[in-house]
Amino acid sequence: MPTSAQVEVGTEVVVIVPETRFDQTAIIHNLAGGALYLGGPDVTTSNGYKLDNGDKLTVPVGDHEALYAVADNATHTVAVLTQIN
Repeated sequence: MPTSAQVEVGTEVVVIVPETRFDQTAIIHNLAGGALYLGGPDVTTSNGYKLDNGDKLTVPVGDHEALYAVADNATHTVAVLTQIN
């Protein structure tokens, strides 16, 4: 069953797709504010995958892994839809 959430992402790294015991597929939609940067727990605006305002991305997330995000300024909203594979 799919799970949806909207997560506020600021200048501190936050989990946007929590770890599970199973592989997941996540659809990420950057709703507003500016660019977000995706990656592991050490993600920064210098090493993260840039997701511009309005962009969408489908990404596999492995078992016992999580997906993190950070913004370079302000607070942005990201919509996340996940499905356990």
